[in-house]
Amino acid sequence: MGAVLGIVYRVIATHLIRKAGISVKRARTGAVTLIQRFGGALNLNVHFHMLFLDGVYVEGPEGSLTFRWVKAPTSAELSALAQHIASRVGRF
Repeated sequence: MGAVLGIVYRVIATHLIRKAGISVKRARTGAVTLIQRFGGALNLNVHFHMLFLDGVYVEGPEGSLTFRWVKAPTSAELSALAQHIASRVGRF
């Protein structure tokens, strides 16, 4: 489950960083995740609830951090992200 969570986080974080127009080496984002193991009827239904920052922190030349806001994803971007995550998890 930890490996799958890592895949999901990396795909979404990379998308946010690229959408901000920054290189992956210079920017970071963050998220909080709750792993829910059961559905409402106590059935096994493992899934993640993730809360991501709505932007990225960019490191300046002297080490200072600046927050750069990113627009909300479009429906097409969400579909592409879901497909990319499914493909990466499937390969894993």
